[in-house]
Amino acid sequence: MPLHYVWAALLALNMMLEYYDNAIFAYASPTIKAHTGMSTEQIGFISSAFYVGMVIGALVGGWLSDRWGRRPVLVWGTVMYSLGVVATAFVPGYELILTSRFVTGLGVQAATSVLLVYVSEMFPSGARGRFLSVVTMGLTAAAVLAAALAMFYLPTGGPDTWRHLFLAGGIGLLIAPLVHFCLPESVRWCVTRGQVDRAEQIVSRLEARALRQGPLATPQVSAVPYFAAQPTLRDLFKNRSVLRNLVVLFVSYFGVYLAYYTWANWSIYALVYDLKYAQKDAYFILFIWTVVYGAMPFLAMRFLDRWERKNTILFMSVFAALTLVLLGISSGYWAVAIIGGALTVFAGFVLNAYYTYIPETMPTQLRALGNGIVMSGARVGGAVSGVMGAALVSAGGLKYLTWTAALIYIVFAIPVLLFGPRTTNRSLEAVADEELGRGQGEAAPALASSRATA
Repeated sequence: MPLHYVWAALLALNMMLEYYDNAIFAYASPTIKAHTGMSTEQIGFISSAFYVGMVIGALVGGWLSDRWGRRPVLVWGTVMYSLGVVATAFVPGYELILTSRFVTGLGVQAATSVLLVYVSEMFPSGARGRFLSVVTMGLTAAAVLAAALAMFYLPTGGPDTWRHLFLAGGIGLLIAPLVHFCLPESVRWCVTRGQVDRAEQIVSRLEARALRQGPLATPQVSAVPYFAAQPTLRDLFKNRSVLRNLVVLFVSYFGVYLAYYTWANWSIYALVYDLKYAQKDAYFILFIWTVVYGAMPFLAMRFLDRWERKNTILFMSVFAALTLVLLGISSGYWAVAIIGGALTVFAGFVLNAYYTYIPETMPTQLRALGNGIVMSGARVGGAVSGVMGAALVSAGGLKYLTWTAALIYIVFAIPVLLFGPRTTNRSLEAVADEELGRGQGEAAPALASSRATA
């Protein structure tokens, strides 16, 4: 098996565990409330603590990753969220569960942010979207598994069933050593830190393994070394184009998560209380949506690298918006099931495009921190969606919920189309050179496209 697929499979397993935990908590929250005596408000605070941890984890994890390397933060982020999940399974009371969920959020977002950066830096430029789609299959698998357990296991289990499900997240403690020993450090990060000898050693080992599959193409090397005249982190923040990309992506990604969680988290309430579906039928529809969502990574693998990333974000956002409008005027059981299933594919495609696009727009010295800043905006959008979704369901049911989300999808995709850089099938250095030069009002210097940075 080609080495990139081995890495992608390992990262997919990591992502599966990260999102399995959050999905299980969402589905198990009524059971947790029933068997622990917690109030609805306490369950809400616990959920919010997880997202607060994710915001901090995105920022701190990104900063540490730019300073100390991608792999160490990915490893220790995995260890942290795994310990947090295991603690949730064992701790008895509200205060300790609140703490364990905060720690879990810290580790989950630190690991996720660095994972996406690692994919952008270590996977081929012409196939980044395809390999990112393989990695996000872990997210899809987590969603399907959590939905199945919620339907078939939670209702029949005992009072400690939810604790047993959290224990499965502890497998991350076994994944962390595999990440440490199987994944090399990012070559791009090594070069920007002046660790050229280390970068050469990593590339030489990868080349030796790749040669077993056949001869390699001759790399094109520019006249200017990649590590020459590198800007500092302070210089990058002063660059107008870098700041523009950060602001545009922060705002747009905030909007995507606001729209996504507005319809995804509140659809079940709209189906039960607006369309008057039996709770069992509503959960089965959500299960159908989740299973159909499983087709999204396979479609993304085939098409994501064919189109310019920012165009894809707009077009898929429009398709998601049109599907949301249809969902808002539907009431028949199978119409809701089919239209909602199509919606999950379009909405998932938008997220996949962002996952690939965001790290590509940042210079290497700022990539993990910049990615973390943008990811923190998404978590703020997720938090706002709770308040807004509740208000929309109360005011107008499914129609208000879906039509508002549709409008948000389109409005917040436009800034990316207008102001975002082109990244598809381009090296990260070419994108960074263009953006840095544009921000200074002059042509960017040519940087190397060597075997260490291709």
